[in-house]
Amino acid sequence: MANRYWVLGTGTWDSTSTTNWSASSGGAGGASVPTAADNVFFDANSNVLATAFTVTMANTPRVCRDFLASGLDGTMTLAGTSIGLTVSGSLTFQATNFTRTYTGTTTFNATTTGKTVTTNGVAFGASVTFDGVGGGWTLGSALNCGVNSLTITNGTFDTSSISNYSVTADSFSSSNSNARIINLNASTVTLGGTSPITFTTSTNLTFNAGTSQINFTSSSLLFNTGGQTFHNVSFSQISGFTNISGTATYNNLTIASKTSVGLGKFNFSADQTISGTFTIGAGTTASCRYLINSNVIGTTRTLTCASIAAVSDVDFRDITIAGAHGTLSGTRLGDCKGNTNITFPAAKTVFYRQTGSANWGATGTGSWSATSGGAFDATQFPLAQDTAVFPAATYPASGSTTTINADYNISTIDMSLRTSNTMTLATGVNALSIYGNWINGTGITISGTGLLTFAGRTTQQITSSAKTFTQPITINSPSGSVTLQDALTTGTGVTTTFTNGTLDLNGFTYTVGTAFTTTTGTKNLTFNGGTLVCPAATTTAFNNAVPTGFTTTAGTGTGTISMTAATAKTFVGSGSTFNCTLNQGGAGALTITGSNTFGNITNTYKSTGATSILFTAATTSTFADWNASGESTRLLTIGSVTAASHTLSKASGTVSADFLSISRSTATGGAGWYAGANSTDGGNNSGWIFTAPPAPSGSNSNFLMFF
Repeated sequence: MANRYWVLGTGTWDSTSTTNWSASSGGAGGASVPTAADNVFFDANSNVLATAFTVTMANTPRVCRDFLASGLDGTMTLAGTSIGLTVSGSLTFQATNFTRTYTGTTTFNATTTGKTVTTNGVAFGASVTFDGVGGGWTLGSALNCGVNSLTITNGTFDTSSISNYSVTADSFSSSNSNARIINLNASTVTLGGTSPITFTTSTNLTFNAGTSQINFTSSSLLFNTGGQTFHNVSFSQISGFTNISGTATYNNLTIASKTSVGLGKFNFSADQTISGTFTIGAGTTASCRYLINSNVIGTTRTLTCASIAAVSDVDFRDITIAGAHGTLSGTRLGDCKGNTNITFPAAKTVFYRQTGSANWGATGTGSWSATSGGAFDATQFPLAQDTAVFPAATYPASGSTTTINADYNISTIDMSLRTSNTMTLATGVNALSIYGNWINGTGITISGTGLLTFAGRTTQQITSSAKTFTQPITINSPSGSVTLQDALTTGTGVTTTFTNGTLDLNGFTYTVGTAFTTTTGTKNLTFNGGTLVCPAATTTAFNNAVPTGFTTTAGTGTGTISMTAATAKTFVGSGSTFNCTLNQGGAGALTITGSNTFGNITNTYKSTGATSILFTAATTSTFADWNASGESTRLLTIGSVTAASHTLSKASGTVSADFLSISRSTATGGAGWYAGANSTDGGNNSGWIFTAPPAPSGSNSNFLMFF
């Protein structure tokens, strides 16, 4: 181990140059470049007279044991683009006459304890990592990483139990299985990033929160708690999504008041315990709201609270309040379903009051009234259990636009009175959760691209009044239902996603813009004589992507899924049962994937041009009935997607088809499969009979009469 002193002012600290290194303070240059075992010093003799100088780190990250900048009489700049510094001992920056512009990571890799990090108010310009097996570092001053990360990989990081120095960084991470200890003592930790704490893998982590205060300042973030116990944790105003991952315990958990119009969202992925006070700051007005909810709809998260401060202007979904506080009550609390031990105000009907184009959620007196045409009343902002009515005239005036200006939770929207007086309801990019009915009037225009999620968990209804929805729609209503009251159409490029609950077509036609897709959940598609039209020419026009939990119910009448694209399209069945008719309703090829069961299959496309129904090889498609045929001017092709056979099965009865071109098809199951006299055998078929079916027994076409 040796000491190396910087001399001669400005120079480059790289792996080879010895010009600026001396074996003594102010001595001659030419000493060897510091190694990881050598201490480096920057002092009053490092520059020429009292002039400013720059030390530029180059090559690979520079290394040393202790780093000490002290006694400088001219400003020293430690520079280097993306070149880091690895310190195997302690580090001290001088409070004055020292600055750094280097942008590489500073790594502390000592393997013994007793090291200190004293930056004296000089912020690091890049990430800081503590990574030394058996190492231990105690702060000698506040630590500021700016908008960069602080990572504990190995060893012990201590903020000082005597001085409780503060820590500022973009993020604080320790996610691995190494033995490491974090002691926060009574320090204040301020983190400004969107992933401020990451303890995802907390194996072998000892986290001692002490009596620390952790402040999160980002308006939207992911907090990976790693199941740790924290002391006081505070969030600044949240305007986007905050996801809290993992079970955690807090002394006090505080969310700052919501002063901006809109909805700040807190998603909990697990239960939480607050042994002190849970505080949710009140909104400036009723349209400045928070949502406290489970990250999975229908899955409850329990907040065990010793005490809860007064609450107002907060929505709750799938939250159970437990602990000494007892039942939670407050002012203007929105019930987004699935809650326990929370008292909500009774549902009310409110009326839109703006006379011209305006926002759904507005500051000041707001946009709503307790009576039709009554006085503005900011407290009448519609909650998730309320009914929001647009009067027939004046409010707003004909031709006006009402903009839903945030991701609000909305119960029933009733625009049925808007007929001759037109208006546009604009949702923009905002994602809305709907907990009641959606009722259009004939004078309504809908615009926007943000997601509409029907999540009421009761009986919800959609009345479209022949108005096209431009927004994608999701049905996510565990144990609930969404029932059409008339035909529903979504715009081109718009997807419908089916997650939970029942979608009841109720005898009407639902035309989806791009695709109908299932996701994880328990969902039932009920037809009751209705038709689901998938008109897009895509590989996922109907996409039963997650078949687990998916069922269909015929109900009254014959239900149909109609694939009407004029070119190739795909029905992704994924091995489910479809108690309905599948219709090839357009030109081109309909590809059916998976071994599925259908009530019937038809083709209604009758114009010129080739059409086909193709099955994936090595699958078995089962039908209760088969009514797919071509016509004299155009054969309907039945085949496989690839050069291998598929199987068609019908348990009994007779298939009577004609004008088919069949190849690589095995017909089985007990029924008689008659392709018809005008069909073509393309080869590699079995079970098909290329004639018309025999006349039924008892036919009177040939008989003798005896008198």
